[in-house]
Amino acid sequence: MVKIRITTPCRIHLSLIDENGYTGRVDGGIGLMLDRPNVVFEATNHAEEFKIEAHKYYRESIEVINEQASKIFKAYNINNKNFHFNLKRYYPSHVGLGSKTQLSLAIAIAITKLKNKSVSIQELTKLVQRGGTSGIGWRGFEKGGFIIDAGHDFGKGKEKESFLPSSASITADPALTIMRYPIPEHWRFVLVIPNVKKGAYGDEEINIFQNHAPIPKEEVNEVSHQILMKVIPGIINEDLECFGEGLKRIQSIGFKKIEISLQHDIVKNVLYLFEEYGVKAFGMSSFGPSIVGVVESDEDANKLLKNIQIRLKNIIGHIYICKPNNCGAKIEFLDDN
Repeated sequence: MVKIRITTPCRIHLSLIDENGYTGRVDGGIGLMLDRPNVVFEATNHAEEFKIEAHKYYRESIEVINEQASKIFKAYNINNKNFHFNLKRYYPSHVGLGSKTQLSLAIAIAITKLKNKSVSIQELTKLVQRGGTSGIGWRGFEKGGFIIDAGHDFGKGKEKESFLPSSASITADPALTIMRYPIPEHWRFVLVIPNVKKGAYGDEEINIFQNHAPIPKEEVNEVSHQILMKVIPGIINEDLECFGEGLKRIQSIGFKKIEISLQHDIVKNVLYLFEEYGVKAFGMSSFGPSIVGVVESDEDANKLLKNIQIRLKNIIGHIYICKPNNCGAKIEFLDDN
């Protein structure tokens, strides 16, 4: 009996680009993929009956699995009765790491591959209603790396008519990828997930978009300029200082500034600690509270991790040292006998 196992990367969303829309496009963003934490999802279609399993810590995800699988079954007229799903590993939702997109795509890929259906990742992303604001997670699932997306057509009768997060943009096509570069392999990411209130989602997230957009176009233009002249050259030239200068500037303007302003003081303290420690590049992912500091070696990462543990003991929820993911999700076919 054949079983499929999908191990996903983890998405870091560094910034939205344009929540003004004066050019006729909106959203856009930059982000990158890390090797951990992961979603590990297994499936077979030779079971005696339909079944969903998940570790006791991930039981809240059973509803998501059932919901997203149902969309794929319906779209391709697939009988679900012999499918057995098992969520082996998951990471927290609504902490800025894109776990729902990674899980949703793992489900969609598992079902379609087990049924030998050739479907593009873009089509599956649309089916599971992801990518309506950010295009980092779906393209990162496919290819990994550092990604820039150009968002959506904006205006009356266009893809998006108002400023909304992905959760409320289910009719929009997956955001358009315009560039993808490999992340320097020697860079290391110290990922901190503080044990505080989860990032904005649902109605709260919708209200933030509606209350704070449009962003002044001067700030939107400055974000774009920093990405073009600092962030991208930093990635291409493996120049962490250049990359970090652009990233830090982006966090002081535009929509990212608003996202950070709404965070718990502990999140702001971690950002300040990275600055004080001299970390060349750091940032908050999406609506937080997850934060990454980027260094240039395993040794530097271990030193930074220890410093954080000492300075912020009894506060941190989870902390990881992560490597770049430049290949996307790992898909394996296993003999389940």
